Amino acid sequence: MTDAPQEENDRQDYSLSFPKPGKIENDWRRWGLGQVLLGYALSLLASVVAINVLYATTSYGEWDELPMWGISLVGLPQQLILGLTVVVAADAYGKSLKHDFLFYMERKDVTLGLMSGVAAQLILVPLVTYPFVWLFDIDVDRISEPARNLSDRATSPFGVIALIVTVGILAPLVEELFFRGLLYGAFRKRNNSFTSEKAIIRFSIIISSAIFSAIHFQLLLFPALFVVGMLFAWLYERKGRLAPAIWAHVGFNVTTLFSLLVID
Repeated sequence: MTDAPQEENDRQDYSLSFPKPGKIENDWRRWGLGQVLLGYALSLLASVVAINVLYATTSYGEWDELPMWGISLVGLPQQLILGLTVVVAADAYGKSLKHDFLFYMERKDVTLGLMSGVAAQLILVPLVTYPFVWLFDIDVDRISEPARNLSDRATSPFGVIALIVTVGILAPLVEELFFRGLLYGAFRKRNNSFTSEKAIIRFSIIISSAIFSAIHFQLLLFPALFVVGMLFAWLYERKGRLAPAIWAHVGFNVTTLFSLLVID
């Protein structure tokens, strides 16, 4: 017969909610920044291998020559490695994706997430970007140039499908698992530099969002991606589930794709 205190501890251990921010005693989440660094390094290596294999097996010899399907094939191993890193971290160093990263969904998450993502693209990004453009006298067309160059390579139905799947589906899922789930979670659970729990959360949101933005290697988009990353992390923290952030990322990316593929 199991005693009541043990049953209570089991329920607490497996409760689907964020543990207290900062270091906690007997934390089952043994993953951290080590898994983040290893996973990201392996993902870069996977993309290098993929592009060299593509060059060796096709007539393409430069990145600028690749069509959209080729870019998707290069990015696919990187996305798979990032996603696999989170899965392995939860399986080997935690309990599960559901418990470690609150990876589950309620019906209302879809509407909330999509609306937040669309609003971020149409309202938040211009509010952040245009003062930056005005201050440094930057040609506004340069802001959308990376996304436009990508969509211009989708010259066939297969290319369009590859663009939608890569940018609209895989990227939001994998990036939220890795950057919000694993990266933000690693900072959130190990930071004892602040006495206030809110300060720990705020610092973790800021530093993980800055890394998320910097890793995109698009200087002109850094302010916008930084603020959007904070929005996604705030949704994750506020709702206690990763699903709203994933759907917000979907809404954000799909709004961009709609503008490039339909409106333009």
